[in-house]
Amino acid sequence: MNLLRLLAPQPDRLPYRILFLALCSGVASVVILALVNSAAEEIMQNGYDQVDWLLAGGTAVAAVVFLISQIWLIRDMAGRIETGIHRVRVQLLELLRIADYRQLEQLGQAQLFQNVTQNSQVISQNSQFLAMALQSLVLIVASLSYLLWISTIAFLLVVVVIAVAGAIYFIMGRELGRTYYAGMDTEARLFQTTTDLLDGIKEVRMSSARNASLRNSFAAGAAETRRTALQVHVLSFRQFIFGENAIYTLLGVVVFLVPLYTQSIGEDVQKITTIVLFVVGPVGAVLQLSTLLMSSEAACARIFQMCEKLSAISDPALARASPAPLPAKFEALHLDEIRFAYPAPSGETPFSVGPLSLSIPRGRITFITGGNGSGKSTLIKILTGLYMPQSGEIRLDKWLVGSAQLPAYREMIATVFSDYHLFRRLYGVPPVDPVEAAELLSLFELEQRVTISEGSFDTIDLSVGQRKRLALIAALLEHRPILVLDEWAADQDPQFRAKFYREILPTLRDRGLTIVAVTHDDHYFDVADHRVHLEIGRARVINGQGSGTSPTGGRG
Repeated sequence: MNLLRLLAPQPDRLPYRILFLALCSGVASVVILALVNSAAEEIMQNGYDQVDWLLAGGTAVAAVVFLISQIWLIRDMAGRIETGIHRVRVQLLELLRIADYRQLEQLGQAQLFQNVTQNSQVISQNSQFLAMALQSLVLIVASLSYLLWISTIAFLLVVVVIAVAGAIYFIMGRELGRTYYAGMDTEARLFQTTTDLLDGIKEVRMSSARNASLRNSFAAGAAETRRTALQVHVLSFRQFIFGENAIYTLLGVVVFLVPLYTQSIGEDVQKITTIVLFVVGPVGAVLQLSTLLMSSEAACARIFQMCEKLSAISDPALARASPAPLPAKFEALHLDEIRFAYPAPSGETPFSVGPLSLSIPRGRITFITGGNGSGKSTLIKILTGLYMPQSGEIRLDKWLVGSAQLPAYREMIATVFSDYHLFRRLYGVPPVDPVEAAELLSLFELEQRVTISEGSFDTIDLSVGQRKRLALIAALLEHRPILVLDEWAADQDPQFRAKFYREILPTLRDRGLTIVAVTHDDHYFDVADHRVHLEIGRARVINGQGSGTSPTGGRG
């Protein structure tokens, strides 16, 4: 059971403390029932209602044990659940941190967000009800044990009724579980549609057809979510009503069937009836909480499934405890016979990059150009180590960059991707020199808008182009020898675009940076020391200022 996996401090250890507290609570409640029955029987036999202080004292002690064990049980259960959720969240984020980037792209953000937040909240909100359900189950078992001590026949008949009713209840529960799982999938799709609306609100406003299509998709998803939720409610109430009828059947068995099989039932029928009535509350609680238990179990299952998925796609390089080093200085970065192909449906030709060979000299500016779909983004992801080539080699001089060297290789590269994320806090950046920060802000014409203090930008509420300048400043503050830019100038105004190509890039090159930039700005191709032009996944290397093809360039 996934809930037990969550509660256990280790996967192979059951939460014995919780089980012990639940047992104490259940036994104490049955002791109270037995003592009350004994007191009632004594009064009936003696004909007077004088207080039996021994029974009264035992009842008081049992009540105190019941109260304390209940409090500790709920507190311990809630604590263990929150600890388990924390442990699984940390595990999810750790697996996410070391997951292979290419395979992580295919999972999508909706599943990850749902497991880190929504499913965790479902379990957390139900923690106290889980404790109540566990205590009720133990109470039912303890009460049946007491019934066995009073009457074997009554116990067997009641157990038969409970077993038959439980089997039917279980079958109903499986149908309810399938519907609940379907509802979670429907909610995930609805969440994805909502994300599309929020993230793409500008594009939606610009197209009435897209607006209408998204509205229809959202309406269909909401209707399906409503239908599934309604079905869950109907199945839940059907299961609950059946459970209540099973309780009435138990009472009928005690009153009408048990006397047929034993002659001495007359003196025990009151005790047996009291026990059955006493069990009604816990059984009702279990029935009422079954939906919550099922939702928590389903949420746990989803979380553990996601952990297994992420574990299966972990990046060996990031999972390695001690990555292999690379030299801090190099003369050139080489890509030799690199190939990479995306998976494609059966019968279709996959898009591929390569075979591709090129050299990027240290301290030079390299432009990567080409039309849409030529493979520029794929080449950048291979160059930065986000994608591992399916064949060929990446080398720094004579040093081969394999999976063991990937972490060290990535540490040499600062990036601003086209779909970059701007962190307001400079995570992982060394302490910022105020003089250097001021120079960079001035160079990028942001000294009047932004300051850097205590490792953070004071604001990122800027225009698209200005935010991209901040992203480049953050990359430069990492002090890495290689800088990779993907269509960086696309969002800049013409004046600053010219400054970027004519002033900023040469300045950074003169400081010793090796710059690789994807660009479409053919007016500035002369800035590059050499240019790599891609056409349908193949490359040719062109010398500086667009003159000639390198004889040692990539395959064309």
